[in-house]
Amino acid sequence: MGKNPMHRAFDLLTGQWSIFLEQPVPIEVLNEERIANSLPSFGFFVLLITSTIIATFGLIANNTAVVIGAMIVAPLMNPILSMAYGISIASSLLIRRSLATLIIGTGVVVITAALITACMPVRVLGSEILARTSPNLIDLLVAIAAGIAGAFSLTRKRIASSIAGVAIAVALVPPLCVSGIGLTLDPEISARFARGVIRGLNHEVATGSFILFLANLIGITFAASLTFLSQSYGSIKRSWLALLAWLALIILICVPLNSSLRKFFLTKKIEMELSTIGANQQEPGTTNIKIAGIKQKMQIRYMYVNLKEDRAVLDLVLNVPEGILTEEKVASINRMLFESIKQFGIRQLDVDTRIVPSRVHQYRETLKQ
Repeated sequence: MGKNPMHRAFDLLTGQWSIFLEQPVPIEVLNEERIANSLPSFGFFVLLITSTIIATFGLIANNTAVVIGAMIVAPLMNPILSMAYGISIASSLLIRRSLATLIIGTGVVVITAALITACMPVRVLGSEILARTSPNLIDLLVAIAAGIAGAFSLTRKRIASSIAGVAIAVALVPPLCVSGIGLTLDPEISARFARGVIRGLNHEVATGSFILFLANLIGITFAASLTFLSQSYGSIKRSWLALLAWLALIILICVPLNSSLRKFFLTKKIEMELSTIGANQQEPGTTNIKIAGIKQKMQIRYMYVNLKEDRAVLDLVLNVPEGILTEEKVASINRMLFESIKQFGIRQLDVDTRIVPSRVHQYRETLKQ
């Protein structure tokens, strides 16, 4: 039966566009592939160690591009997806193999990063390291989405190359590298802000970054297992017990992540409040202050919030034009912040404000006839 004129016109305009319904990879092929990737090879350790070296140096140098490159090279996603596949088909052998590979790989990354840091001690933390010390529920949701994408890409040949993008979305090696770096840090460390260094900033670097890794691991494994099951790889009747165990792990990891999410929203609220200081407001965290005809910016160089039940401890570093923030103005800012965060159940606020002053030098000269 011929197509109607509307269909013929659509085919003419779109070049006979249609959705291609690709068949899933045969279960025999996926079985062979996942079993092979559950066991480490010499190449696995070469890529793992080199990606750890790249990521560690990138984190220490605070170089985002280098850290992203390490994410692509890192091979840790493969044993995680093999373990998820083992859960879906209820293969205890595949699960044990993948888990052993993952534990050994995790140890290699942490130890390698710690050894590198021991050889060149880190005294100052950059934003790349600090960004991986406070995971929250958003990171878990990203890991779940990445687990779905990673598992689905393995079942379709045409999109198998998307696994590299998944590895970037959920960084597995960089958080472990930060954990290794954190093991060698002094209790009191410093942080770098632009050209300034502020000393005496205390962080739980190793713990926070390892929780981020665990959140990624648990989220990817659980979501990938469900994705495999949804495409008839395995049977939920045989894998329901393992799925319940991983669901329990998700609930368990949500406890620290939920606290961090509250901290995340609290931090954003404080940033928003600070951005309203002054008459001329441009962007969140930046206020223009006019001195001698020149608009200068007050910038939030660093902010760290630590929550202890109904008490918030705020570490704040501001880059302010010299002579602008007096003791009275700082006290006024602190009172304003306290009023704005009461809605989060905060009953006590402790603020440690460090001010990095900036000085403006004007020069003007006119060419005389």
